[in-house]
Amino acid sequence: MQSLFPTQPFEIKYGNTTLYITPIDIPGRYGFLIKFSSTRKPLVVVRATAINQEKFWTSMPEGRQTEAEGVGKLIEQYIGEHPRE
Repeated sequence: MQSLFPTQPFEIKYGNTTLYITPIDIPGRYGFLIKFSSTRKPLVVVRATAINQEKFWTSMPEGRQTEAEGVGKLIEQYIGEHPRE
């Protein structure tokens, strides 16, 4: 079964910033390296599962949770608008 998550790099424009998103191989998880067109430092986001089985986005290493959640929502929106064949 194919993953719903993209396997090739893609871009998302958000306001005046472009996010350059590259899927990365993290065993057992969906992860993405995010590079920004702004001066913001690159970010790695990972799809994780909470103890209650709820899915959420987190940063690796931890510490940029708010950004990870925001970027994760943009990735989910992109996936919804660009389904894989």
